[in-house]
Amino acid sequence: MRLFIATPISLEVEKELARIISELKNIGGPVNWVAPANIHLTLKFLGEINERLIPQIKYILNEVSSKHSSISSGLNGLGAFPDYRRPRVFWVGLERGAEELSKIANEIDHSAHILGFEKENRPFKAHLTLGRVKFPQGLEKLCESVKEFKVEPKQLIFDRIVLFKSTLTPRGSIYEILHESRLV
Repeated sequence: MRLFIATPISLEVEKELARIISELKNIGGPVNWVAPANIHLTLKFLGEINERLIPQIKYILNEVSSKHSSISSGLNGLGAFPDYRRPRVFWVGLERGAEELSKIANEIDHSAHILGFEKENRPFKAHLTLGRVKFPQGLEKLCESVKEFKVEPKQLIFDRIVLFKSTLTPRGSIYEILHESRLV
């Protein structure tokens, strides 16, 4: 099973991200845009795992969520990883709550490492992925638009940690919730 841990977004935020993606798509460029219904804030990608580990992963999520409160945030501008000169990912940032989300992600990463998962080698950066670049040519106009883009400051509440199963299909990924832990 291919699994990841994330915190989902509200329907209102999903609609705003759909608007943003639609406008950026119209500019053009070699980007695979994420289906708005699939946008979430990834806390840890686990990859292909043995089903027998699921009860231990659920336990980890319950433990971590019991130590943290819901996080209030908002959408705050667009950006590119690693930068605009050679973008690989376009994303929308958060106006607050990144430090708390980082603590949650680091606790999950540490506990997952004890189970045998590889530790993250990059610091956690709270963001919502909008699109992944297919190849780096022909992105100049899109990058300029992303830099200038005005995002509606929609309210975000991160109130749960979810274990998702991801099934890859020719039409895109299909996500299924396997477990949900509410933040206190």
